[in-house]
Amino acid sequence: MAQEGVIKFDLRHTQQSLPEHVDLSELEAWRGVLFEHELIGQDPFRYDGLGYGNISMRVSPDGAFVVTGSQTGGEPYLDASQYALVTGSEVNANRLTSVGEIKPSSESLTHALLYDLDPDVQAVVHVHSPEIWHNAAALGLTTTPESAEYGSMDLVNAIKSLWRDGKLKTPGVFVMLGHQDGVVAFGPSLRAATGIILNAHHQAIFGAPGAPGGDRRL
Repeated sequence: MAQEGVIKFDLRHTQQSLPEHVDLSELEAWRGVLFEHELIGQDPFRYDGLGYGNISMRVSPDGAFVVTGSQTGGEPYLDASQYALVTGSEVNANRLTSVGEIKPSSESLTHALLYDLDPDVQAVVHVHSPEIWHNAAALGLTTTPESAEYGSMDLVNAIKSLWRDGKLKTPGVFVMLGHQDGVVAFGPSLRAATGIILNAHHQAIFGAPGAPGGDRRL
């Protein structure tokens, strides 16, 4: 699989502080929950020691969104200097425009696509969960192909195809087979998107309610 943590899209980034009106409190709270579950984080024994996972929320009807900055996964708490505001996206041209004291996550193109696909999407969560990833079929989760690597136009086109075929809709979740342990959830709120991830993670470890979990791959 491709190297992790590298921004593959054309980024037009302006180095400046986030606008004061952007409220990060809810985003930071839900990121903290995911960090506690090690779904966002950093591990010297995984992914070449790079930080993993990101989370975003829509801040305007035109698709602008705030997302965790590149390589912030290992930090238990973030401040405004570690978030970026994506102000414009041209997904088909593989291009994003952003502002912030840090560049946006390398997965931001996927976030932008989901916001473009459905105005009801208000939050996107990308985590790394070996438990979910290895048990995608057992959990009945939608997957993108192994050939569609993270941050690539192949992944963009794969997601579009799943959406067009009705295999993805809001709220939703999919596993990226071309991105080791990568799982993305999206929904009408941060609570909804995070809840989808936490529920899938629980089922991957313990099995569905009332079902045996002994055949899960951990």
